[in-house]
Amino acid sequence: MKRSTQVRRPRFRKALPLATSVAVSVSLVLSGCSPAPREEAQIYRNAEECMQVYPDQPELCQQVFGSAQVDHLATAPRFTDQQQCELEFGEGNCEQAPEGSQGNAGGGSWFMPMMMGYMMGNLMGGRSVRQAPVYSSSSRTSPMRDKLVTANGEVVGNRGDRTVRPAPSAFQKPTAPARVTQSGGFGRMAQQKAQASRSATTRSSSRSFGG
Repeated sequence: MKRSTQVRRPRFRKALPLATSVAVSVSLVLSGCSPAPREEAQIYRNAEECMQVYPDQPELCQQVFGSAQVDHLATAPRFTDQQQCELEFGEGNCEQAPEGSQGNAGGGSWFMPMMMGYMMGNLMGGRSVRQAPVYSSSSRTSPMRDKLVTANGEVVGNRGDRTVRPAPSAFQKPTAPARVTQSGGFGRMAQQKAQASRSATTRSSSRSFGG
């Protein structure tokens, strides 16, 4: 059985440009007509990438990466079989869910996508750092192809992005893993959420222009 620690594989180890500060910046829009501000979050594949950017924060990088792995095991979407999972996330990008996890509560084996990395941000300028595991698909038929998506189906950016501005809901942990029992179900959910987010952004921008 593959293990989630495989996110440390060499193909995910890419050097990141140096950041200018440890704090995750937050852009505050002061206009009353403007859309609500979104915090900036950084994308890492593993703790080593984080430490390349913040060499003076090794313990923090290890801690946040460890928390992301724990959340991955507890909240990654569950598929009824490996083939169904790989149709959505791509061949070789899925692993068996741990026995006894919520996704396996009904018995039998479930499969989940491998964690590609995690995003790290802070609580709107506060000191509390928060994180969420992220996934990406290499499947040609998936609407998630080359996107970055969280366990709750939020699309937060594109594969290769190092900085994203996710909606606050992207950091919310699912109360239980999504159980995907129909082909393409999770991808469609992510696509619908992305469309809803774009529509909300367009409406907010229109109100801001007219405000």
